[in-house]
Amino acid sequence: MGNAVDISGPIRFGVFEADLRAGELRKSGVKVKLSGQPFQVLSILLSRPGEVVSREEIQKALWRDTFVDAERNLNTAINKIREVLGDSAESPRFVETLPRRGYRFIAPVNGSGSSDAPKLPPSASPRKSHVRWAVLAYTSGAIAIVLLVALVATLHRRAGRSGAPHERTLTRLTFEPGLQIGATWSPDGRYLAYSSNRGGKFDIWAQQVSGGDPIQITHAPGQNWQPDWSPDGNSIVYRSEEGEGGLFVVPALGAVGRERRISDFGYAPHWSTDGSQILFQATNFASTNSFFIVGLDSYPPKPILAKFFAEHPVTAMSAAWHPDGKRVSVLIWNATPLPTIWTMSPDRAGAIKSEIDPRVVEQMRQASANSDLSHEIQDFKFAWGRTGNTLYFERSLGGSKNLWRLLVNPATLRVTGIERLTTGAGYDTEPSVSPDGSKIAFTSESRHERAWIFPFDPVTGRLSANGTPATPPGFEVMAHTITADGSRLAFRAERAGKLELWTKSLTNGAEAPISDDAYDRVLPVWAPDGKHLAYLRGEHESDQSQIAIWSIDTRTESLLTSLERTLRLPYDWTADGSQLLVSQGEPEGHPLEIWSVPVSSTGGSQAKKITGNPAFDLYQPHLSPNRTWIVFEAVKEQISRSWLYVMPAQGGTWIPINEHAHWDDKPRWAPDGRAIYYVSESNGFVNVWGTRFDPASGKVVGQPFQISKFANPDRMIPSYMPPLELSICKNRLVVNLEEASGGIWLLDETRH
Repeated sequence: MGNAVDISGPIRFGVFEADLRAGELRKSGVKVKLSGQPFQVLSILLSRPGEVVSREEIQKALWRDTFVDAERNLNTAINKIREVLGDSAESPRFVETLPRRGYRFIAPVNGSGSSDAPKLPPSASPRKSHVRWAVLAYTSGAIAIVLLVALVATLHRRAGRSGAPHERTLTRLTFEPGLQIGATWSPDGRYLAYSSNRGGKFDIWAQQVSGGDPIQITHAPGQNWQPDWSPDGNSIVYRSEEGEGGLFVVPALGAVGRERRISDFGYAPHWSTDGSQILFQATNFASTNSFFIVGLDSYPPKPILAKFFAEHPVTAMSAAWHPDGKRVSVLIWNATPLPTIWTMSPDRAGAIKSEIDPRVVEQMRQASANSDLSHEIQDFKFAWGRTGNTLYFERSLGGSKNLWRLLVNPATLRVTGIERLTTGAGYDTEPSVSPDGSKIAFTSESRHERAWIFPFDPVTGRLSANGTPATPPGFEVMAHTITADGSRLAFRAERAGKLELWTKSLTNGAEAPISDDAYDRVLPVWAPDGKHLAYLRGEHESDQSQIAIWSIDTRTESLLTSLERTLRLPYDWTADGSQLLVSQGEPEGHPLEIWSVPVSSTGGSQAKKITGNPAFDLYQPHLSPNRTWIVFEAVKEQISRSWLYVMPAQGGTWIPINEHAHWDDKPRWAPDGRAIYYVSESNGFVNVWGTRFDPASGKVVGQPFQISKFANPDRMIPSYMPPLELSICKNRLVVNLEEASGGIWLLDETRH
């Protein structure tokens, strides 16, 4: 039987919210058209989530005296529900058909309840505020922020100014199954181009805003995505993964010609207002300071903004042309609810930081009072209004991602007002402004992150077969760890708004939570015997934490360290299980160092510092199988860079594993100690890579080599590093994969 649902208030599922009493359905806070019999059918299914509701039950409830018509009416109602929800019978996310039985609502439903979540203080340092209290507690140094304990919070239905949000019309443009992303307007406002995987791979498609069938624009091999329509309407620039990848230009509707490459690298291209140049970034990573412009004249791309980043120790998330066509605006990462925007010429002349009116700051502070800001590292898409007096951006608050609008003084670039455009528990991203400024096209997605397990030969570094999900549906998985023999997995996940640590047998599939109390448990790591699990345990109401050890035999927890503000992040065990290898540091002002901590206090041993450097925070220390080497990650957060090093187990000279300008993370040893595996965004998408290592000489052998080849936006390794994990044993590799589905929507009446 399904769980009982309180129907007296709104019922929330995915990006939608249904008020059964009022007969209204909203998507991301905006009312969508679903009424009459389709809404009544949806109401019946929502009132009994997870339960099979027979066709006869629905027919008797709605069409008691019209059995023949009821069959047709019910089919029509179900089709209409799926159309509005963006669902499909073949790959259902909401309404599942059970042949000859009925229907079942399968998406998680949270009723009308809400929960409170602690917030990240606006003044908190992105480097040491990560255990206040965190989901990840610095499992990665990727900008060194963390996910706070609760990811679902009360959504504030306010627009940032006094009064309720203005009622707007929301229209769905795309209805095909799968994923449609990256809308871009034609200059006349009649068409939208976007990327869709409707043909089995991503290609660029165009569709009239007024309706009609989509038209395929690209036909070349590879994944083709991230389109941007030229100002003259004749061309579309896009990113392609064909071959080594790069940026291509293709003729738009009715134009003559073929795709041609304009750059052999690059992501997120944007035309200048005069159509003479294309702005793009070097990687698809969530943070980058590497931007370029390229023309159509066969000259190589030209790097820009280098002087600005040399003078300002900041991390940019993305860039866009200012409406004047002469300047570039960059969105800078920060730990506050509002974005930081700098605008300057490509050579960094006349750089202006958009100051924000204190009233706007206070309004956003109130809107985010109960929200988790830890995801804002992923909030990097923004767009200027055509006249330069508005700026649209995405922001994750309270476990959802919504679209917002800033009012900007075009002369001073000062932010003078703010308005929330969408609300609710959705994932609204990639705002694109129509030429007349009256509409916003955006992508509304549903994303799910699970741990996937792959048969893996760590000696050759090859995945021998396709992977399968290792964790159940409904669990948004973060950190995980696998035992040395590959028999058991421990994973940390968010489920129904609650963060939990679980174990799973990979032999019989049995799953069980570690504990169910008020503590948060992060950074799990199995002992060599596979019977003990170390992790960091923290209190929800404070910034204190301690290392705990859990026994699989007794299913009890013992505390290794006292509750304190000193950060001790467990990453590995010694072979005999007597010591833990940790990253350790004080909350403020002290970089993280690598220490060994005794597991038992009865042996008389003390915690011992192994290495440290005041210029770096050190993470992810792992001992080689012969326990003679330690691999670790060194992070310079001021410039958003990481490096991998190996050093002797007792400390000593750091040996670089790689010396390129990419972000590499989560280093793990092969069981024979002759290779180091890690995740890297070196080819734009995050993938698993490897580097050969000679344990006898302590030298790197050969060049890095790629293991996985995920380059499809609907299933990929997340580009946001902190919740990402990599686990390797003798015959298996486990990594997080994010699956996405969704489509393009239009929001009307956005003109200011």
